[in-house]
Amino acid sequence: FRLVGMPSETCTAICSMIFGGVFEKFPKLKVAFAHGGGSFPMTIGRIEHGFLVRPDLCAVRNNVNPRNYLGKFWVDSLVHDQKVLEYLVELLGEDKVILGSDYPFPLGEHIPGELVEKNTKFKQNTKRKILAQNALDFLGLRK
Repeated sequence: FRLVGMPSETCTAICSMIFGGVFEKFPKLKVAFAHGGGSFPMTIGRIEHGFLVRPDLCAVRNNVNPRNYLGKFWVDSLVHDQKVLEYLVELLGEDKVILGSDYPFPLGEHIPGELVEKNTKFKQNTKRKILAQNALDFLGLRK
């Protein structure tokens, strides 16, 4: 169950921060989520729909559409699938995906960054950002 539990929990964390108004209360807060944002990127349509049709449940503490937060937080690249990685970059922006390793746990890539390096659709600049620059920016460091 952990294989689906961890991405589900990551989605729950993102939704809790959105619906709880955390991003509104702390607009300069930098947050990075593991597992490529979990199931959040793939269920943003359902999440937005719920927000729109059931504001009594979803918009209690924050009336900002969840879709407006895409690109406001970072996710890691550890999704184990080229098309999902490409979707993440398209959905969140190439500046918001950071190399993930899952170290020291066994579900990580055997060679960290290999999924990014082997991607044939990303330009070198996108790969450079995911592999290093985005993490430096997130941490407020210079290369």
